[in-house]
Amino acid sequence: MQWCVRQAARAAAVAAVSAAGFHLLGFGPGAGPAMPAITLAAVLAIITLSTFVDPPRSALAHAVPMRPSFVGELAVLFYVGTFPMTLVALAGAAARCVADPPREHRVRAVFLSLLAAAASAEAAGAVYDVVGSMGTPLTWPWQAMPLAAAVVAYTVIATSFTDLAAPRVLGVSSTFRWPLDSVRGVPSHAVGAAVAAGIIELVRHQAWTVLPVVAVPLYFAWVAYDAQLDRDAEEVRHVEASSPEHGLCRVDTAGRVTTWNSLLASWLDCPAPRAIGRWLNAGVPALGSSALPRAVQEALGTGTVRTVPHVVVPATGRARVLSVTIVPDARGALLVWSEAQASAGPEPTKRESTDAFALANEGANEGLWVLDESTRILQVSARWRELLGLPPGDMQVPVDEWFARVHDDDRAGLQQALEALADGTSPTTVHEHRVRRDDGIYRRVQVRCIAARQGGRRATRLAGSLADVTEAALAIEQVKNAGARDALTELLSRSAFVEHVAQRLESFKRQRTGRFAVIHLDLDRFKVVNDSLGHVVGDQLLVAVARRLEATLRSGDLIARLSGDEFAVMLNAVGDEMQANVVGFRLQEALKAPFPVGGREVVTSASIGIAISRADCAQAEDLMRDSDTAMCQAKAKGKARHELFDADTQGRAQDRLGLESDLRDAVNSSGFEVHYQPIVSLTTRRCIGFESLVRWNRHGAAVSPADFIPMAEELGIIEPLGTWVMQQACRKFVEWKQRFPEAGLDCITVNVSARQLVQQGFIYLVEQTVEQNRMRPADLRLEITETALMDAPQFAAKVLGELREYGVQIYLDDFGTGYSSLSHLHKLPVDALKIDRSFVRGLLTPDRPAIVESILALARTLHTNVVAEGIEDERQAIELERLGCRHAQGYYFSRPIPATEVEELLASGRTLGAMRVPAPQPARATLLKEVKREIA
Repeated sequence: MQWCVRQAARAAAVAAVSAAGFHLLGFGPGAGPAMPAITLAAVLAIITLSTFVDPPRSALAHAVPMRPSFVGELAVLFYVGTFPMTLVALAGAAARCVADPPREHRVRAVFLSLLAAAASAEAAGAVYDVVGSMGTPLTWPWQAMPLAAAVVAYTVIATSFTDLAAPRVLGVSSTFRWPLDSVRGVPSHAVGAAVAAGIIELVRHQAWTVLPVVAVPLYFAWVAYDAQLDRDAEEVRHVEASSPEHGLCRVDTAGRVTTWNSLLASWLDCPAPRAIGRWLNAGVPALGSSALPRAVQEALGTGTVRTVPHVVVPATGRARVLSVTIVPDARGALLVWSEAQASAGPEPTKRESTDAFALANEGANEGLWVLDESTRILQVSARWRELLGLPPGDMQVPVDEWFARVHDDDRAGLQQALEALADGTSPTTVHEHRVRRDDGIYRRVQVRCIAARQGGRRATRLAGSLADVTEAALAIEQVKNAGARDALTELLSRSAFVEHVAQRLESFKRQRTGRFAVIHLDLDRFKVVNDSLGHVVGDQLLVAVARRLEATLRSGDLIARLSGDEFAVMLNAVGDEMQANVVGFRLQEALKAPFPVGGREVVTSASIGIAISRADCAQAEDLMRDSDTAMCQAKAKGKARHELFDADTQGRAQDRLGLESDLRDAVNSSGFEVHYQPIVSLTTRRCIGFESLVRWNRHGAAVSPADFIPMAEELGIIEPLGTWVMQQACRKFVEWKQRFPEAGLDCITVNVSARQLVQQGFIYLVEQTVEQNRMRPADLRLEITETALMDAPQFAAKVLGELREYGVQIYLDDFGTGYSSLSHLHKLPVDALKIDRSFVRGLLTPDRPAIVESILALARTLHTNVVAEGIEDERQAIELERLGCRHAQGYYFSRPIPATEVEELLASGRTLGAMRVPAPQPARATLLKEVKREIA
């Protein structure tokens, strides 16, 4: 109530001063060109309201948070001008000083507050007028330039007074954070300026019916903003009032100190203003040579707890040894400091020891107590009463008053521990329990005590100490839970999630009822977000996804982050597959809306796999594997969908794993065979070369190249496989040329994948193969598919150009089946085009397209050769020869054959293909048309 009265009086005073100033300046009713009375009332209402909600802070409080009164000041600037804004700012500063006067250096502090308010307002108004008069365009965003310039000027001047002028005038320590505070203050002040501009626009257009609608959300926005400021201040106060046994500080995600308690300041001889806003080794240079700064960066980077057991800090007359535990969280990390060892200077004298002992009861950090077993009365120290939140008073307290404050769950354990100590069962007792203070808050305390006996077995007195270990217990709890929680999203970790699934599976198998499900989610295109917007935005997206997924789950369900962009959900109870499907759709729907991260909206989706519990699941990892398999199936089917696990999917996945394993073994052991398909001259029907094709028999059964070649590319083992095939083919070709010189072999062709083409040292590998086999470079032909060239046409052109200069010829395989190759074909160094079998197959149809003729014409234009693939009968061979094609291959001439059959073919010297079938004669009308065309 007192605060409301003070705020109302302050707001009224500012409004009155503002109204009087407007009148003197000629803006009030009856003075010059007065503004409408209702408009003047609206402006004064804005000033009054913004002053009223401005919370009482020190006259020289930190300038980074935006005061609500700033909205009123900017509103006056926009509507009236610079000098009235300065008047309102001075009135507000004076009212703040009266309502919340400075405690020290009052005259200087008040003068500095008034000067800061006037200078900030004048700077903002001057910059606003200058930029506004520069003739900026009337289109967005140039309209906002004067507004933005005014905000920057106001923030820079305000923070310069707080961080630079105030320490020198008032004689306080400087934090040296002026540039950083200036930057940090701009966003909040920009929001306030935008609010002021919007309100003034409504006033100018006299849209009085809209003002209440706007005022309500603005009020709630301010409540949220002020609550955040209070939380930040509360965190600082909490650290300042933390456990006296531990030094505590907090760093942000960049490693800069944000809070610093008084005990740590005394230990390190570094006051909080010197440490806050800086790195540890900047505030305390002695820490630079320790392992602590590196440990802090590792903890922030990996999200795992780190402990530095010995941090030596020099001090006057002694060296202090501290132990530091670093507990990372989403906002940075909490550093818990404790004394590991103290190396004192000279030994204290006997008199000093006596005096110190006499003061121990009053000055000890721990509360001391003695319990008389006969009277059940406690003799306690003042510190004991303080720890329990009791006001100063009688030092004799009934023991039941202590026990009454102990938490119900801990009371029996404390009484048993003290009883065991009293009857001699235990020589000493150390016990932790929770105690309720007078303010209703429970604190965790630790009791250490011993017993005094006089002849009998039963103790006559118990004596001990009471220490507040709340903060240390919280830090230890954080350390314990660090492995169970993901540091970024604060969801369950993988290990903790699997443990929960294992417990639920055991319950399901024991009861045979109550099915549950495990869901595996993998975000689609998350790598694109990381690569384009950065890892910071990627982390923000992961946190946003985690919060949205949490909101879709039912009570009892669990969610975890497995790794990277993968999440897992355990549905604690599902009735059937239909219910699991509904949950899958709900998760997809939750991710549809854009995520506002990094100053922009990011859209993502997820591939989801669902595995429902089965009695034959041996362990939790089986369900995790099944859900992952279903997720991969969803990703393979186009992403942004969900799939239920089934046994067939698992069987295919297991067979693929076995196939991948066998393929790796075959590459390592060269367990392949090269077959060769003859390339035939259509004129002589004799073999002039071979295309080398790899074949693989797995457990005695042939595996199609269409299956294992893409798999080898996916596994990254196509390079060694392709190298082996090239070396085998070149070695055999040289051998055949030497043994069968009369065969007239011209070339051996080898297929090259896109991954081989971009392989480091591929050019050197080809040259080495040619030189080792002592063959001419022109004898080797490399076949590149059209799609492989289009993956990176510029890089491919460079590599192939160098190979062609060396003498190797380049064949473009499957020509015409790819995409957009014609636009790059004239730039690529190609020696021959291979016509795909799909075009040859339709060569004899009546309404065939003229694709083959077009390819042959293009080849003649580019001065390249042509090889036709897939010849299956004599008529196709004759038609191709008629169209001008010189070379061909296909099953009509020969299937791919092993090396032994190649040698038999070369030794026989026979031609390939059957007798020629006469080409069909064209109809008479067609013949006449062709004759007329030639005459024309």
